[in-house]
Amino acid sequence: MTGIDEVLAGEGSAAERHEVPEPIPGDVTVHRPNLSRSSVVSVRVSAAELERLHTAAERAGLPLSTLMRVWALDRVESEDRGAGGDVGERLARLEREVFKRGA
Repeated sequence: MTGIDEVLAGEGSAAERHEVPEPIPGDVTVHRPNLSRSSVVSVRVSAAELERLHTAAERAGLPLSTLMRVWALDRVESEDRGAGGDVGERLARLEREVFKRGA
């Protein structure tokens, strides 16, 4: 076994032995809403961009991945409705698409 295999085996064993210190109270409903989601998307951002995203998520009271998913899907829906921003943003997007195709 290699060093990493030993570390992983040790961590796995420790996780199997871990016990929850207190039972979940009976009046608490546990749910896992993301179990139905089957795909993970990775996005590369700079450290400064990541910090801005974390700050926005904290302000919204949401986990970062939830905030990013909401923003991305909201943008897709806006684009589908043809309401992807103000006139200036829409014109800039149109110009980018036109000049990208012409290149």
